[in-house]
Amino acid sequence: MDRRWPQRRRETWEETRLRLVAETSAYLTECLRHPELAVRIPVVPAGEAEFPPSLTVAFWDPILLD
Repeated sequence: MDRRWPQRRRETWEETRLRLVAETSAYLTECLRHPELAVRIPVVPAGEAEFPPSLTVAFWDPILLD
């Protein structure tokens, strides 16, 4: 039994570029259609405040563990 992956045709640089542009466009379009799904990144002006360590867990856990 041959367990090798089927060989795919290699993309040209132009095909890769066009595919990446299309994927990025689709992603941004979907994000703009559903702004309620956006991840809000908490910010504070540099040097004026610090985030408590608990905010790290509260922010990253839903993003990394979903």
